[in-house]
Amino acid sequence: MRGHIRKRTDDSYSVVIYMGKNLVTNKKKYKWHTVQGSEDDAEKFLTDTLHKLDTNTYADPGKLTVAEYLKKWLESYCEPNMARSTLTGPGASQKMLSNS
Repeated sequence: MRGHIRKRTDDSYSVVIYMGKNLVTNKKKYKWHTVQGSEDDAEKFLTDTLHKLDTNTYADPGKLTVAEYLKKWLESYCEPNMARSTLTGPGASQKMLSNS
């Protein structure tokens, strides 16, 4: 399993996601998220986050600059899903923003 849920309080859960190993230290890395709400909300968050990891669209909150996020978005979403002319033609930035 790549993630699990732990109950914290009556309406709070910790979602723990395995992020792989650190290549230098060979230690396992985990990302902890707090979800307010029901256990179903925590399960949905876990499922959504694992899906984002699988599709390479996960962005660690607070770790990316806007430029880094946009570059990753262009590579992971725009290039596979849009025609080359949409990415490079006149008004390309307006077209991409309206398609997202």
